Amino acid sequence: MVQLTRERSALALTLILLTMLALGGCRSLPLSKPKPPVVSIAEVRPISLGLREQKLAFTLRVRNPNPYDLPLESLDFVAMVANDPIARGESRQRVTLPANASATVEVQVAARLGKLLGQLQSMLTTKTVNLNYGIKGDVKLANWPMKIPFDVEGELTPPTASKSR
Repeated sequence: MVQLTRERSALALTLILLTMLALGGCRSLPLSKPKPPVVSIAEVRPISLGLREQKLAFTLRVRNPNPYDLPLESLDFVAMVANDPIARGESRQRVTLPANASATVEVQVAARLGKLLGQLQSMLTTKTVNLNYGIKGDVKLANWPMKIPFDVEGELTPPTASKSR
């Protein structure tokens, strides 16, 4: 009888400890779908430029609009200029995005600059100075089951054009 009581006490203690561990792990899970991060281009620099392939390093600034940290597991995106995809990139760099703050992620991409050069030539021909760009992609968080999409659009203007406005 004493042995049975000890086994029940050990089992109850084990269940209590497992419940506490499970509840502690759930604290890191958001209760609702996180707001998508705000992604912007901080820098683009060439790594290697060749006739067939160009490698670029995109430094993306990723801002977390949520009141809690986001553990970024991966980031995939397509960069577009004038609605033409020019580069695809992915990062498997694990980064923790602080609550209501930003972090940077560098992504190396193989680019298709032929399309970009065509757009630049068109700009010269039509004498327009603005060039629309976009970044579409998604992030995967370590504590959320589904990928979260993001979509950023902007306009590149030469420094002289932005000063004259």
